[in-house]
Amino acid sequence: MPKKSLVLGIVAMIIIAFLSCSLPKLPTAGSKFLDTSGNFTLYVSNQSFAADPVDIRIKIDDELVVSGYFWVGDQHKFTPFRLSLSEGQHRICIWSLKGKAQMISTFEVKDHDIGIVTFWYSSESRSDPTPSQFEFHIEQGPLIIM
Repeated sequence: MPKKSLVLGIVAMIIIAFLSCSLPKLPTAGSKFLDTSGNFTLYVSNQSFAADPVDIRIKIDDELVVSGYFWVGDQHKFTPFRLSLSEGQHRICIWSLKGKAQMISTFEVKDHDIGIVTFWYSSESRSDPTPSQFEFHIEQGPLIIM
């Protein structure tokens, strides 16, 4: 029995390595807003089993703060990005090439200290298809996932 577990573990690692290597390289986020002790946390989540993984890139005030692939997991996976943002209005641009979606919005940092970005898509073959889209909203933390 232990040999079978070892073999399955090795096969899983090979599959993960293959999938990671086969994904196109995305630009690296290097914004001045990224700060582990920042006042604002941006949570990013892929909510689509049909687009898994999905590339998501996010700019705030023309600074690339997120650039990566996001796996859906159990749809309760939210990746945090800590940012230092000044109080006041900010512009957010969110896009995905694979997901064929984009969103541009503004938000205000004042009493809100978290932002939540979710990507949604389900194919037309389902009884309840959802077009590719992003949702974004801000709220007072902490993030509660139900």
